[in-house]
Amino acid sequence: MKKKLRLWVKIVIALVVITTLIILDGFFINSHGFKVNEIALYENISDKYNGLKIVQISDIYYGNTVNKDELKRIVKNINLIKPDIVFFTGDLMYKDNKDSTDVANILSKINTELGKYYITGDNDYNDDTVNDILNKSGFNSLDNKYELIYKDKEPILISGISTKKDKTNIEDKLKDTYEYLNNNSNYSILIMHEPNNIDKIDYDKFNLILAGHTKGGVVRIPLLGGIILPEDNYLYGKNYYKKKNTKVYISNGLGNDEVNFRLLNKPSFNFFRLRKK
Repeated sequence: MKKKLRLWVKIVIALVVITTLIILDGFFINSHGFKVNEIALYENISDKYNGLKIVQISDIYYGNTVNKDELKRIVKNINLIKPDIVFFTGDLMYKDNKDSTDVANILSKINTELGKYYITGDNDYNDDTVNDILNKSGFNSLDNKYELIYKDKEPILISGISTKKDKTNIEDKLKDTYEYLNNNSNYSILIMHEPNNIDKIDYDKFNLILAGHTKGGVVRIPLLGGIILPEDNYLYGKNYYKKKNTKVYISNGLGNDEVNFRLLNKPSFNFFRLRKK
């Protein structure tokens, strides 16, 4: 009887310890702060783009876990990298937070060699405040269009897709981009908010696709990836996928929407460095 009692006591203690660790990790450790994920991309590129530095930021939800001081730290860390290009893949503000002046001033301090670009997330759609912030801070919209970036007169293509809340047919969103890529063989990058859009496009036309929205899953399990995901993007719980010859990276995001809880999933931004094969 005593042995059985001691066993149950041990089980109860173990459950209390595990529950405490989950609460501490989810609410107080992994839901705050951020890290930088550095990723080397070995590609068939010219010498001119060897070493190109790309930063992807996403899902900031300013006004929730990301406040003024935290955003300043994020910008400081981005500038330490000295990026060539910065992409923002959607969801800037948290709900009705309209602290636009501070956000625009802070984001304007991000320095790049070749430009800063964004697409709208589902929380940004039809929000004039968000567009105003990003435009004032020097970000250029890539919603449903493409641009050519030149380094020593040699271009790469960057393109974007607006959020699913924009009901425009997705093939129409990329019509001009497809037309260009059908006649040119530039290295090409596509940014989007919701990763489920990948399965609705001719992704093989792009070398690199960057997305956000899922934040890698609120709860992550080693080897399995995220297990708590938005209903419309439940297939994309990992940070990396290979779709034929296309590399797909999904950001963990920098902030939290609604519940400030993350388990084994630290907020982060991605830092890509292109390397010639």
